[in-house]
Amino acid sequence: MKYKEIALNDIKSRSEQVRHDFSEERIDSLAKSIAEVGQLQPIVVQKKEDHYLLIAGERRLRAVKKDKKDKIAAVIFDENISPEKFRQIQLIENLQRQDLNPLERAISINKFIEDNNLSKKDAAEKLGVARTTLTLWLNILEMKEKYQQEVLKEDSPITLSHLSLAHALSSKTGDPNKANQLLDAVIKYNLSRKESQAVIDLFYKYLHIPMEEAVSAVLLRRERLKMKDYWDDGSKDHNRNPVRKLFRSFSNINDNLEEFMEAEGNIPEEDRGDLLDEFLYLYQIMGILIPDLKDTDLRLLMQD
Repeated sequence: MKYKEIALNDIKSRSEQVRHDFSEERIDSLAKSIAEVGQLQPIVVQKKEDHYLLIAGERRLRAVKKDKKDKIAAVIFDENISPEKFRQIQLIENLQRQDLNPLERAISINKFIEDNNLSKKDAAEKLGVARTTLTLWLNILEMKEKYQQEVLKEDSPITLSHLSLAHALSSKTGDPNKANQLLDAVIKYNLSRKESQAVIDLFYKYLHIPMEEAVSAVLLRRERLKMKDYWDDGSKDHNRNPVRKLFRSFSNINDNLEEFMEAEGNIPEEDRGDLLDEFLYLYQIMGILIPDLKDTDLRLLMQD
């Protein structure tokens, strides 16, 4: 292996590229950068009899051509490199530079595994990544094209972590539709990874309740947390407001109930009578208040 500048006309690109998405806008930007500060990263090529075969650096090559230069800096491997080693170098170089989108990366890694008859563990070692990371990257291939494309969108709520959760849900239940339902909810309601995990936890805990019910429960919790932040305004004047105090009390009750149900799941027999009395008393009080509050804007009551 050696390093030197070589003529652009002597370089041939491989027909089978790891990278497929070549944005002209990004190539133009790279060309401007190279024109201003020079080529900071060499391309990688293999020496053939009468030419050089490009292993990695297609974007850099195109950018330098746009700059109308005659030569480009390159790292050169000799002719004896095997096809398997060739693809390994090409893939590692792209992974290290993060030049591949998630779908291109997964397709390339999967082909590398199949072509070399590797396990995920062996492939991870050869590519210099953790096996868990490799598995996360490959999960996208198990999803419908709709969700694969969502991951590629800059404004999509779906990430590879969401796909990993959905894949695990599908594997555990044996029902791919559950994964689809979860991902549809992520798109529709902009669920975070934490919220998506909460949906799955509810789904498992309460004996596979319908997915829409688990999603509704998480959305309700999201809205309650927003209101809790509003009620917990700690200014001195607001602390004296009786309605805000009441809201904070209800919020504390809800927090305690959720904490209890998550930890215990059910109420001990010996405590049910006393707790029922408290609920009935609260129910009676609410029965008196609700008619008066029906046409009232509660936010007005909370004003100073």
